[in-house]
Amino acid sequence: MRHPASQTIHRILGSTNLLLVVADGYNASSGDQPGHFLADMALVLAAQLSSYAVVNTKYKRKIMDLSDVSAIRTRPKVKDAFLVPIKQFKDEIKSNGLPPLLLVFQCLAGDPACEEMLLFGYGQGERSSTAMPHRPTIAPSLLSRIRVAVEDQHFSTALAPVDSPYCGRETHHLNQLFKQKNLAADWYDPEVRSILISIRPDLVSQQETAISIGRMLAPAFAQFGEAMSFVRNVDISNIDVSSSADLQYIFRLAGDNRYTDLLRESYIEELAGSIDRNGLLHPLVLLKKEDGRYKILCGFRRFQALKRINRTMVEAKVYQETDFSPEDFFNISLAENTKRRNLNPIEIGHFLESASSSLGLSNAELAEQFGDTLGIGKPGQKVSHSTIHKYRKVNQIRLRGESPEIISDVVNEKLQFSIAAEVLAPIKNDKDRDALYLHIIKPLAPTRPQLMQLLVQLGQMAPQLSEAIDLKSVQGALIKAIKSPQPAATLLKLLRKDSLSSETDQSTAFANRVDGLRKRFFGERAGKKDFNIVASAEARQNEVTVHFRIRRGETLDTLKRLCQALEQNDPFSWSPEEQTNKTRE
Repeated sequence: MRHPASQTIHRILGSTNLLLVVADGYNASSGDQPGHFLADMALVLAAQLSSYAVVNTKYKRKIMDLSDVSAIRTRPKVKDAFLVPIKQFKDEIKSNGLPPLLLVFQCLAGDPACEEMLLFGYGQGERSSTAMPHRPTIAPSLLSRIRVAVEDQHFSTALAPVDSPYCGRETHHLNQLFKQKNLAADWYDPEVRSILISIRPDLVSQQETAISIGRMLAPAFAQFGEAMSFVRNVDISNIDVSSSADLQYIFRLAGDNRYTDLLRESYIEELAGSIDRNGLLHPLVLLKKEDGRYKILCGFRRFQALKRINRTMVEAKVYQETDFSPEDFFNISLAENTKRRNLNPIEIGHFLESASSSLGLSNAELAEQFGDTLGIGKPGQKVSHSTIHKYRKVNQIRLRGESPEIISDVVNEKLQFSIAAEVLAPIKNDKDRDALYLHIIKPLAPTRPQLMQLLVQLGQMAPQLSEAIDLKSVQGALIKAIKSPQPAATLLKLLRKDSLSSETDQSTAFANRVDGLRKRFFGERAGKKDFNIVASAEARQNEVTVHFRIRRGETLDTLKRLCQALEQNDPFSWSPEEQTNKTRE
């Protein structure tokens, strides 16, 4: 047993010239209004026909009759939810060079005298009558052909009597939506054909029966549907880019305001100007989702440029998500995205992360399948799994929301990817990573050997890189180094002079480390009586003395802090030789 159509206004995108509309699809019985499953029938029919559809299951008829356009116009919220999508769908159909055919379905009011299963109304009336004027909405010859096709599916039909409420000739009726110049501004469109189709209640009184009726009607109406081409015009408002699933195949840094992509912004501005002057040279490539809306496979920057110049329609190639496998779509997207402009390292990492998540591929499999297309290996050599790991590692910094300036500078080619991947990304603590980049790498631009030596020197001065860089002696050395012609070499010289020239300086480095531990685990105001480590002068490498103070009521807390400090920071590894080995590892 299926659940009835949910109580909302369903808006279904199609790929033909047919547009189904149901004004009263509310399926719950209420007072003298019997329940029905007309909405379920219409939704099944729309799916079978690949047609557009707007189906109301939210508003009860006795509260608001959505077939009365004049009533809807006084309710902007309802108008935007129900009428406006009808017009948008009609415009999209026309923009693809097809004549819209509007099928308005309603349920008969339970007249026991009605023997026919369906009544057709096309605005018929008496030509000489002012009480029942004739306002046709479709050519009688086309209507006759439609009736024959429906009857071929074993349905009995008739034209609605001119004195019945099933003709759809009233100027405010939904069937006349595009036929009356004074009904709604800018909505008049004589090219739209429309029919009011009233269905006998017993055909939709049960859900399974209603669904079967929808399936039986599909072959009849399919004869009058015209399919859109593979490349078609699409309303840009029907393209979704809000969820991670919508961006599955997009590898640009979409909507991530934490990172500035100057190259992308410049490119999009230039692209928007080109599209405005010359039109869109290459259509977007879209996937039609199960809900009928679209997500982007290729062309995200073109989409951004089109939004920037307020275009409402866009030319696109439209695939169904069932046309190919996700693996095929990744290959299509990658080939398209690297055709005109290479992906930057963060976008490559984003692509690899998305492909790994969606396809369940390891780094080795990613290298085998996408390495050549990405162009990230050495000429003549296969891409290794370790190379894939580096790109993903840097992108994971972005995914965690860390180190925005590092990510921005990689994107804008101000920071070598190799430094980001091999030096910065392995540093787990983002505070240490940012301090190293912002205070050492970015202002001093050290060579790789110089950088590794600097890491050794800083590692001897404090437990954490950020703590070492914050030391007054290091800050003073940085100020002097930046002013010199060779800043990195100068800093190295100053740090060596301060740290390695004498045993006194080694003791200072040891004391600095202890001071960093004291502040980190016992607080900024803690003194040497609260925590201190003293190295033995006779046996520096084999013995240290630890001093700590316990206050009443704080025994367990103090011991816990002491254990954490010593577990995470081994004072016997603070010699220059030990620190050098540790940094190299």
